[in-house]
Amino acid sequence: MELNSRGAGNSTSISPRHLSTSLAPQGLEALEKALYCWEDALTAFSCTLGNNALALPSKADAAFTHDVQELLDLGYQMQSTAELLFIDQHSVLFCNEDEGSEASNRRASTARSYGREKDKAEAASSPESFASAKDGVADLREFEEFFEFFPHLEQQKLYHAALKEHEDKGIQCRRLHTELVKCGSDVEYVAKVHCLRQAYSRLFTLPGAATWIADIGRQVISDLIVYADRDPEEYLVHYENMLEFLGDPSNHKIMHEELNARGVKCINFYDIVIDFILLDSFDEVDKPPSSIKAILQNRWISASFRKTAVGTAVWSILASKRQMLKYNKGFLTHFYFISEQVSPVLVWGFLGPEGSLRSTCQYFRDQVVEFLVDIFNFFKVRYTNIDDLAEDIWREMRIRVENINQRLALEGC
Repeated sequence: MELNSRGAGNSTSISPRHLSTSLAPQGLEALEKALYCWEDALTAFSCTLGNNALALPSKADAAFTHDVQELLDLGYQMQSTAELLFIDQHSVLFCNEDEGSEASNRRASTARSYGREKDKAEAASSPESFASAKDGVADLREFEEFFEFFPHLEQQKLYHAALKEHEDKGIQCRRLHTELVKCGSDVEYVAKVHCLRQAYSRLFTLPGAATWIADIGRQVISDLIVYADRDPEEYLVHYENMLEFLGDPSNHKIMHEELNARGVKCINFYDIVIDFILLDSFDEVDKPPSSIKAILQNRWISASFRKTAVGTAVWSILASKRQMLKYNKGFLTHFYFISEQVSPVLVWGFLGPEGSLRSTCQYFRDQVVEFLVDIFNFFKVRYTNIDDLAEDIWREMRIRVENINQRLALEGC
């Protein structure tokens, strides 16, 4: 009666073997859905831990992650075993049990291996996986069979060399921006950072590149300051002083000391300008100090007064930080002088009233983030060798700068 209630029809007309072959795929489908749900659950839990990428998980969190990984491993083994029992061509449902046993065993071994590798890949973004990344990098090279389907990945020689570098020596970075740049794991992020560092070093040796980048920093930021109804003169003076400081090799030792103390692991354009300056600036305007937040939220005073007060508060905070520096003419001193001119614009632009300045500042940030996503994308830039990557980075930079310039031009700058 139970068989009839499941829609199997007349039990006397359908053999048990036929019922097995029809019902088994339903069970496999249910198991596959369960595995998908557990994989998503593990990814979601790992993402919550990854909000503070440099913090180690608690023992309970690490144990939970480990248990879910083991559950997935068992699920993959169940899946491969069920496939052998019910749908493999050598299954007893389709032939004698002795036939093809060797092939069946080989398939079971392959399926179990795949399950373990898939489990490792899904958990790669968890904090504890980054701490033990050296144990996992070599496993990534075992996926040679995927090159048949994604031959583009096999050509990324520079990236594969970075993975080897991380496996052998480790690659350090100040912060992990894995999710921001849409990398699949922390290991992928640090490996690509290693490649980008080399590419930026090469980029500055290309004819005209260093001058172009310096000119863009001068022009785009000064235009943004003008758009915010401020005078860019002091910014331009401090910007030229910074360029002069950077051009003197005798200052490099001081700069290394200052930046290393701030956690900057490599003196490179990516680590200093993109990671330390731009991305930190975006984070800071999202989480302003309480004194600035109080000014912004005070609706009893006019917008113009709040704008002035925000600028004064920002200047006061940066001036106080500048006075605490070890070197009064070092890199950080020049950086704070520049920040005193730029930060009020960004804070008011991002956190002030709705309007064209806010949308323009948001567009500027979006272009920076989209640029980063592109240069971390195998299909946007070539991780084949240093020269190719440097060339592609410069191309992507020119595209984003042109977009920003067009936006500012439309706004009347």
